[in-house]
Amino acid sequence: MAITKATASSIAPAAKGDLVVGSATNDAAVLAVGTNNTVLTADSSTATGLKWAAPASGTTFVGVKVTKSADQTIASATEAQITWNQEEFDTNGFHDNSTNNSRLTVPTGQGGYYKIYAEMQWQTSTTVARRIIAVYLNGAVTQIGTFETSSINFPSCIVSFTQNLSAGDYIQLYAYNGTAGNLDFRSSLAFFGMEKIG
Repeated sequence: MAITKATASSIAPAAKGDLVVGSATNDAAVLAVGTNNTVLTADSSTATGLKWAAPASGTTFVGVKVTKSADQTIASATEAQITWNQEEFDTNGFHDNSTNNSRLTVPTGQGGYYKIYAEMQWQTSTTVARRIIAVYLNGAVTQIGTFETSSINFPSCIVSFTQNLSAGDYIQLYAYNGTAGNLDFRSSLAFFGMEKIG
């Protein structure tokens, strides 16, 4: 029978917090109060279509940020792959400190949109020449940060952009030294990372 004010009122809940609800037989029934910090959740498999359950957790952070323990020398007029042998964090095994350690690889089940970022600093040089950093996706350039300087200070560059990536895709950071001599890609302010945003 349909639940009415009369039928609902005839049911005496046994404990504080019990609820009068409809049952699978279209009758009034009592749903016992849940344990502390649980929430009322729809569940068609139960007799009342409701249950008490732990609240769903928030979005779990997924990402990686890698660094270097030593400077890396980039030869004159050369583009070089930057390697990373330290991890500030790595939630899902994006990176390996020794095997293919230039790569950040999207793990299985983690495809989606990623914020990709990098910061680097070159050894000081007074030569006016191009110093480039580029992010490669599976071996192809996807984004380039380019700058020129004649400063005697340590020139630096930051790259940040969003890219849709699939599981198995990998990104790498390359650096180009356009000066007449070797320059160090300095480890003290170098990092490379990606964070899943959706």
